[in-house]
This record gives sequence, C-alpha cells and structure tokens, in this order.
Amino acid sequence: MLKIGDLSKITNISVKTIRFYEEKGLICPIEVDRWTGYRYYDESSVNKLCEIIYLKNLGFSLKEIANFDKNSIKEKTVELELKIKQLKHNIKSLSTIKKEGDYYIMKTFLNDEQVVGKWKKIGNVKEKTDFFAKKLEKNDIFDYKELYFLPNGEEYWVFGWTKGVLYLKDRKLPYEILDGKLFIGVVDCFSNKIDAYAVYEKVDSKEYKKEEIEIKDNTNIPFITDKNVIGFWECVDYVHSFDEYEVGKKFWSEELLLKSYTFNPNGDLMVQFNTRDDVYKINWSKGVVINKNISTVSEYVVKQINNETIMYIEWKSGDYVYGGEVYGYYVFKKVK
Repeated sequence: MLKIGDLSKITNISVKTIRFYEEKGLICPIEVDRWTGYRYYDESSVNKLCEIIYLKNLGFSLKEIANFDKNSIKEKTVELELKIKQLKHNIKSLSTIKKEGDYYIMKTFLNDEQVVGKWKKIGNVKEKTDFFAKKLEKNDIFDYKELYFLPNGEEYWVFGWTKGVLYLKDRKLPYEILDGKLFIGVVDCFSNKIDAYAVYEKVDSKEYKKEEIEIKDNTNIPFITDKNVIGFWECVDYVHSFDEYEVGKKFWSEELLLKSYTFNPNGDLMVQFNTRDDVYKINWSKGVVINKNISTVSEYVVKQINNETIMYIEWKSGDYVYGGEVYGYYVFKKVK
C-alpha cells in the first residue's frame, strides 16, 4: 500500500491536488487508518490519477471526468472539431486584416436580411441607370453566374459579405438593391474605382449553409486498374486546354501548387504539394482521380508527346465546387 506522499512522488501530482480530486469524488483511498487518519492507496489509485491527467490534457473538465463514459468521447470529439473550425476561421480572419495609413481595416459584420439567399446574374451595365434603360453590356466583366449571401456573413469559396459590401477575396465590392435587383460595383484592382456593375435578381431568401451549395461528385467508384498510370508522375505545368502545353516549356508562369502524384497499384494516390511537406492521400481508378475529402472526381487523359508520357488531370477547385466550372488541367510527366 502507498501513503499519499508516495502516491504524489510516483504520479508527480501534488498532495494538495490529490486531496482536491478526492473532494470531487474522482479518487478515493482504499483504506484510511482509523487511529492516525493516514490514507493508503494501491496500483489502481496510480492508474486512476494517470487517467485523470490524461483526460484533463485532452480538454475534459473535472465534472466531465467524473461522469466519463463512451458517449463522452463522441461529445468531446464534436466539441474539439468545432473549436478547430473556429480557430481555422480566426486564423483566416487574421490574415485579412490590412493596415491603411494609421488604421487597420477589418472585415467586421453588419447584417442585411434583404440580401441573404441565392442570386442569379442577369447582366452587366456601365451605370445603374443603364439597366432600367435596357442598355446592357455585352462583355462579361464579372464572371459569377450565381452568388450566395450566407447568414452572418459566413464566407464560402472567395466570397464573404457585410452590409453594403461583397468581399471578393481581399477586394471590397459595394452593392446596392434597387427595385429588387442587386447591383454590385466591380472595382478595378489598380484604380480602385468602379468600372461597371454586375446585376443580379433574387432566386430565394433561404438561409443556406455552405455544405448545401457545394457540388459533390459521386465518389463511390469501384477500383479498376490502369497499368499505364501506375508509378511516379512529376507536375510540370497548368493549362486551360491541352494544346497550351509544350514539352520543355511552361505555360503557367506562377509557382505550381502540385509537385507530384504517385499512383499506387492498390488504388491509393499519394499527392505532394510545393507549398507543404506532408503527403496527402486520395484515390484513383481507371480514367479518374477520386478525392473523397471534398467529393470530387476528376478525369485524366494520357498522351504521348515527343517521346514523353504526359497526363492531363482536371483541376476541380472552388471554381467547380461552388461554380460548376472546370477551368484548367494540371499536367504531369511520367518519371518512373
């Protein structure tokens, strides 16, 4: 048997804390000497204290530890996932804070109930009055067919909002509703002046959640092998159409997001990025790359160009998930 001092040394938990845990009913001695009042403990007491500390480090309160059961794990997992989501949002929000002169510009939120919901684009105009005079522009200066204003200004894809302003990444585009039509001022990146207006009409006033507006492909595709693609592929370019790629030249002038793809014989696809060190695992089957994490299925095409084996893979980013458009292909060269 162990005295409380011995228990403290073994577990590296102070005597005061052990007594506090006893008061909360988390641990109790196996025996108390009726004459001296000494408390005695055994190996089970050591294990119990270790469990308490372990759960505390995982974020459980003492009350939660006292009532710990199998449901506690699920409940804490959900709680931590929500905290992670909030922390990621906070990190993203911090990155948007800009300093202009002596002031910090922040994406604060003011509600505007009349704008919440789904909007469909109906045209472009130079001036707002042109719309009512039916003088629409032919050039599409704002290529977003649909817009969603989510409750509380929640961001999706490249969009966020507050009363009177639509955020397009870091750009602030003023909006105004006139006669039920939404006029969005398209601000030039260089002059910071409004060049034209994109006009939208409201489809509905539903309070959409981000998950509801995402396009999700059917990723339940059985694995069919393709011996031609098994192996290591180096990412060499990004193009909008197949004919833009030339061996030995690079069409895309900026740094490529993707570094390499490794097609394993079992249907696993190992992805490496130029922007991070870890390896991201998705799947593949004959003719397609399958990303179950974001529910996309991208077709690939293999061609022989100048004695090199080249693969074009559809890039389904936010343009596809929220806009339904595939604007380009990542180009890979087979290495081995």
